[in-house]
Amino acid sequence: MNEGRGNSLQVRHFYQKAKIPLELRTVSGKTGFLKTIQFSSSQRDSLPVEVWGRNEIQKLGRMSREQRNTFIQSRIRHQPCLILSDGLTYPQDVTKKAKEWRIALFVTVLSKSKSKVQLRKLFSSFKLSQHILSGGLLHVFGRGVLILGDSGVGKSESALELISRGHLFVSDDIVQIKKDQEGKLIGSAASLSRNFMEIRGLGIINIKKIFGEGSICKQTKIDLVIMLKRWKEGKEYDRLGLKFPENQKILGVDVPKISIPVAPGRNIATLIEVACKVFVLKQKGYHAALEITEKLDRALAIR
Repeated sequence: MNEGRGNSLQVRHFYQKAKIPLELRTVSGKTGFLKTIQFSSSQRDSLPVEVWGRNEIQKLGRMSREQRNTFIQSRIRHQPCLILSDGLTYPQDVTKKAKEWRIALFVTVLSKSKSKVQLRKLFSSFKLSQHILSGGLLHVFGRGVLILGDSGVGKSESALELISRGHLFVSDDIVQIKKDQEGKLIGSAASLSRNFMEIRGLGIINIKKIFGEGSICKQTKIDLVIMLKRWKEGKEYDRLGLKFPENQKILGVDVPKISIPVAPGRNIATLIEVACKVFVLKQKGYHAALEITEKLDRALAIR
């Protein structure tokens, strides 16, 4: 399992969260709102968005046209958005290039230094409540199922078969996880990979185009983790299920986890379906392993 240290946030969601603490307003409508801001837990002083103040605007005013174009290109061409402090007004050539490159432009009445302080606080709060995992996420029998495992173990192929059986697809390969206000984990796909799945031998496929819009679920609460592990000869596996399920900690929340050994001839999609059914029954208070253990104890007591 590969856990991502980075987080991502669409510009539109950033604006919704930042407009009050930063007194932010948009000056470019919804241009660039679907772009993604990538930020990492390893970032300390640097910010994942560009912030300009009086210094940048005055510097542009002293430049030739060629120098201005070079400066604008180097500073904002690959940025998800640009924030201008002190309630200043964007130069016309900046707004023109931002529109061409689909970059969101925001203005705040705060100073540049205060804006950066607020942004650091804001992104720190995002880091605490968001996480990225490498795996697949589906909605199976009314439960959000996160499928994890080593590369090449069959996560995507199993997910594809589950979708063909009528279960709902959320994400493949990259799962964005956030904690809502009630402390529940919500999983969704990254904006760029939404609806897409990679299958070895077929390449990238569009689940929505193949199976229809009814096969897609934009996000789901994560109720269960399925860990796919390669079968190892000679290893002892739990045959009764008395240790079922374990727990997987995500963002400080314990999520029930079931490990399934993967070997040739085993139908992983069917095993995942059954694991979900068993999990639902256990939530209702029924545990098959305990029932058979109790029957065995009674039989031995009679003797």
